[in-house]
Amino acid sequence: MEEIKDSLNIALEIINTLLQNKEIKKSENTELYQQYVGNDEVESLCDMISEKMGFNIYRLDNTLNLCVMIDNKVFGYSNEDLKKKIKILNKNEDIYLMYFIILTIITCFYRESGLNSPRSYLGLDELIETINIKFQSLVKEDIEKISEENEYNFRDVKKVWERLPDAREDINSGKNDKISFVKLVLNFMQEENLIFFDEERRIISITTRFKSIVYFYFEYSKENKNRLLEYVYELGGNENATY
Repeated sequence: MEEIKDSLNIALEIINTLLQNKEIKKSENTELYQQYVGNDEVESLCDMISEKMGFNIYRLDNTLNLCVMIDNKVFGYSNEDLKKKIKILNKNEDIYLMYFIILTIITCFYRESGLNSPRSYLGLDELIETINIKFQSLVKEDIEKISEENEYNFRDVKKVWERLPDAREDINSGKNDKISFVKLVLNFMQEENLIFFDEERRIISITTRFKSIVYFYFEYSKENKNRLLEYVYELGGNENATY
């Protein structure tokens, strides 16, 4: 009984650390990491508790990552939560544009055929141009039909993007343009420990947490492979990437 209690205490400490930091690195939290990796009972308790709380624990590159399950009302974000957190998101269409930008970032870092990213960083200007190319490709399609097939309102999202001015200068002035919108999305992703965004050099790199989510989603959920992400790949723009 005492051993079970000790294992439970360690498991709860791991869960608590993940909730605060979203990750546990072997190099920084060696003891907790080794307890999860080397103690089957602790790992089992962590996985059971995390599943009940609505998130998964993924291990990749000597790092444990917390990944919230879909529709987690406690640790996830509702549309209203996102609107409060990111001021530029006023309507649901703005949120869907944010999702489209995140999907585009995935297509920029990952080739459709593989789970390993062939590039180390993505330039902000390239990201903007890739988003433009993908939305331009929608002109050639029946947007209503595509939206229905993918359960995603491409028409309204495209309108939101096209209404934003196409300013290419630095936007510290806070103007509501394409770069402003994308930077706010990038800053949010950085807060969630998904990317590193070097604003001065205008480059984006992905974190181990980002890699974990992509890796485990496609490796262990092949039957749920995201139809929407596949379509965003097909819209083009990725063939011009510099790897």
